[in-house]
Amino acid sequence: MLILDLIIKDILIQKKTIIYAFLCSILLSISFSSLRIIGLGLYVLCPMMTAYFFISYAVTYDDKNKSEVLLNSLPIKRADIVISKYISLFVFAVIGVIFSIIIGFIWKITWIPIDVVSISLVNIVLVFMSVCIMGAIFFPPYFKFGFLKTRIFNMLIFMALFFLPLNAVPFAIENPNNPFVQKISYFINNTSSFTQNSLALATGVIFFVISLMISICIYNNKEF
Repeated sequence: MLILDLIIKDILIQKKTIIYAFLCSILLSISFSSLRIIGLGLYVLCPMMTAYFFISYAVTYDDKNKSEVLLNSLPIKRADIVISKYISLFVFAVIGVIFSIIIGFIWKITWIPIDVVSISLVNIVLVFMSVCIMGAIFFPPYFKFGFLKTRIFNMLIFMALFFLPLNAVPFAIENPNNPFVQKISYFINNTSSFTQNSLALATGVIFFVISLMISICIYNNKEF
């Protein structure tokens, strides 16, 4: 129950920022409209950025208001505090997916000349795989040093995760004869979607669980 309360706390402190996050998602969906063919821009990158936006605000709030000192003075397990942050990231990703679905629907029923596809299972899998990897990199430094001291590092990592797929898709389209692109294409064309989705999720979950264990270890030994 305490974990759920901590997650709700991270959501409630940001209720005023939801509208800003939604507006940012609209702007990003326009910027990523060229990636509409596979839904990468609207249904993957936008939710990923929304999740990062929310979790960054949540930990910044905790840092500025010394929330961790208060929480550690209460009868709450430190592991629960860590777990709640990790789970919050998934909640924020779900909010990002909902934003994207709403925006996609808006583009379909309005006169705005943006052609969008419907969200697919692959899009959702990619969102959660990306969020798992992002969280796996983001949280250990945060629990060790705090967000304000590691924000530049985390921003660089996020930009790398963000711009890699943004540039990888056009590169693959323009260079179909590249050996690496051919291997990826062969794998995609010769494996079932279930296998692809399972491998993507398994990869993300492995990184995520290892990171969670590291963060718990770091936080249990941290002094306030």
